[in-house]
Amino acid sequence: MTSRPGRGTMPDSSTPRILALAWGLEAAPQRGPKRELSLERIVDAAIEIADAEGIAAVTMQRVAKVFGFSTMALYRYVSTKDDLHQLMFDAALSESSAPIATVDDDDWRAGLGALLRGLVAAYRAHPWALDISLTPDVHFMPGQMRFVDTSLRAMRDLPVSGPTKLGVLVVVSAFARGLAAVEREVLAGTALQPEIRALIEEAVRTAGLPDLRPLVASGAYFDDESRGAAPDPAVAVTEANAILDFGAQVLLAGLDVVIEQMPPESDEVAPPLDPVEQLEAAEAELVRHRELRKQAQRRVQQLEREEAALQKARDRAKELAKAHAKFAAKPDAD
Repeated sequence: MTSRPGRGTMPDSSTPRILALAWGLEAAPQRGPKRELSLERIVDAAIEIADAEGIAAVTMQRVAKVFGFSTMALYRYVSTKDDLHQLMFDAALSESSAPIATVDDDDWRAGLGALLRGLVAAYRAHPWALDISLTPDVHFMPGQMRFVDTSLRAMRDLPVSGPTKLGVLVVVSAFARGLAAVEREVLAGTALQPEIRALIEEAVRTAGLPDLRPLVASGAYFDDESRGAAPDPAVAVTEANAILDFGAQVLLAGLDVVIEQMPPESDEVAPPLDPVEQLEAAEAELVRHRELRKQAQRRVQQLEREEAALQKARDRAKELAKAHAKFAAKPDAD
């Protein structure tokens, strides 16, 4: 039986350090604040900073400050800021596996739908992940490979070969990332001034664009019923969810058609697991569920922070409303 990497396994000298770190193949530093620090705590702290302030705010100095240590203490665990960003991406996007775990293995359509929504939800929770330039190594990190494993489990009854399933996963992942990127751009947009809109309408009218002209004239092209209004976050999310649902329907319907037209694909049937492999599989499943629990805890913490911010905003609005009512009730001064 081929041995698998794990804690305590010494990495080969050619193994990229970031992969050795991610898989726990590299021992923690023997010098420095090793009891107070761990790679997991460092990554979690960096994610919390990025969620609140964006990826640009995540520096080695800033993360070290969270723990009250010097920047050099962090470098004993993570070599570069870029490596830290890759580890953050791996941890954050692994959360997208959670919805798939609740879907039956014999319903690939529901599984792929949950996969798509889970990915979009992860990007919404961690929009900074869209700003990270991915290296080839990130695809071999534990969070990503667990995500792929869970995704393949969701496609168990999809009648295509393993390589084709990986292709389906690439398409779904690309759609989710693209949709999340567009949604973020819309939310960050500014109001289109009426004079600019009028200029565009006139330009389209005179440019000989007959199929586009009705959409511009009706306002559908601008995706905004009120002229000059800034994007409403609630409306933008609702529209993004509608596009997400439509995209899921198109992808699944298209996949159905493609499968019907494909010649039968043969896929090697894996031999049954021996007792040792069954134990390893059970341990991996336990690790996966523990990771899902941690992801849920992080999501709860994020929702609590959002709720606290909304509470403060509500309290401020309440005080302003009281002040306004009090002022309105005063008789006009002579």
